[in-house]
Amino acid sequence: MARAFRSGVETNKKVRMPLRHRVWQPIRDLQSLTTRAQRTGKGMGPLVEVPALVRIEDEHWIFERIDQSTLNQLTHRLVVAGEHGEQTLGVTENLHVALEVAKRMAELEQRVVMIQPL
Repeated sequence: MARAFRSGVETNKKVRMPLRHRVWQPIRDLQSLTTRAQRTGKGMGPLVEVPALVRIEDEHWIFERIDQSTLNQLTHRLVVAGEHGEQTLGVTENLHVALEVAKRMAELEQRVVMIQPL
């Protein structure tokens, strides 16, 4: 076996395969992927940024998941205008809570909070 590896394969017994060059055409090759992504995006509707809930316990970061039923109950988004554009503070379950938060922000931080219905 070792001699076979040292001496190699005879040239007349080698298998010859033609070398195929692949022509990469990204638009043609990725067309089905981009079409599927666009179709999925239209089906999902407009995307809204939902920040992750993170809390720290005993020097460990704990990421919480939001239940779908909780997301379905949210009614208003709180937005603050900043130097770098709009920033979403969060979302609330009803207009009463949204008004309370906006009132506190106006009193304590002298900031105007826009309340957007979802």
